[in-house]
Amino acid sequence: MEKIISFPDELYQKLIAEGEKKLPYEACGLLAGTHNQVKSFWPLQNQLASTTRFFVPKKVVSEALKCIENRKEQVLAVFHTHPSTKPVPSQYDLSHHPDEDVDMVIVSFKYPTPEIKWYQIKSKRWKECTIHISEAFQ
Repeated sequence: MEKIISFPDELYQKLIAEGEKKLPYEACGLLAGTHNQVKSFWPLQNQLASTTRFFVPKKVVSEALKCIENRKEQVLAVFHTHPSTKPVPSQYDLSHHPDEDVDMVIVSFKYPTPEIKWYQIKSKRWKECTIHISEAFQ
């Protein structure tokens, strides 16, 4: 069965703005919510300041996870940007993905209009999900 993600436009716009703000480097963070509905966006600081990789210290991630848990949400996806390449997981992305129960979101800034893709990652393989950008929280 196809996985469909509900993503409020307000949070989608914040995600795009975060990616644009961090250019030419990769931006990264977490998307959280419940039942395939994104309810919160957690930008994290890429410690590498790299155009092709991101890294966030475990302590910083743990603090974000605590906040997400306090909101009674779960991490739905780890997001990162591809400043100049397509929004397709690289071999590096696949081999370093932290948890198969958490999806991967990639926003590409290769084209004039940013392109977003949501993926389920299983056994270092990806499957694209459908994203429904909604006008407001449901």
